[in-house]
Amino acid sequence: MEAPSRPPGVARMHEITEDQSSPRMKQLSIFLENRLGALLGVTRVLEAQNINICAVSVTDAADHAVVRVVVDRPSLAAASLQAEGYHIMESELLGVALPAARVGGFRKLLTALARAELNVHYVYAVATHNPSGAVLALHVEDMDRAARVLVESGMSLVSQDDLR
Repeated sequence: MEAPSRPPGVARMHEITEDQSSPRMKQLSIFLENRLGALLGVTRVLEAQNINICAVSVTDAADHAVVRVVVDRPSLAAASLQAEGYHIMESELLGVALPAARVGGFRKLLTALARAELNVHYVYAVATHNPSGAVLALHVEDMDRAARVLVESGMSLVSQDDLR
């Protein structure tokens, strides 16, 4: 069967049904010493494997940092970083597309989650090839319920495959 066509450059957005789990993005959390060049070392490992960093968030403390990344090939990234001695933790995120040139998309997303009494733990932007709008990576307390609420509110979810 032939896949439905879509305009060039537009990411595949996913609908959620009762039978199918929601599309997710994998996040790698990397624990680093808070020292000059530590983050540069991570980028060198990923670049050597031709892995693209699509999103990054750094939380800094006095003696360490937690670097959260979304990459286009998370399994290879995790294995490569672990082989170099980095401590990695994997988790899932929801990727949500916000329409371009439309004021209030982020507010709409937050309103839908608040009405469903779902707490947002953190959010950051993802760089993609999707010219139709911005993509946010979200970590929320109940990922499955949040995915359903967002889709029911007219939001489009983005999967890990959409980053390639």
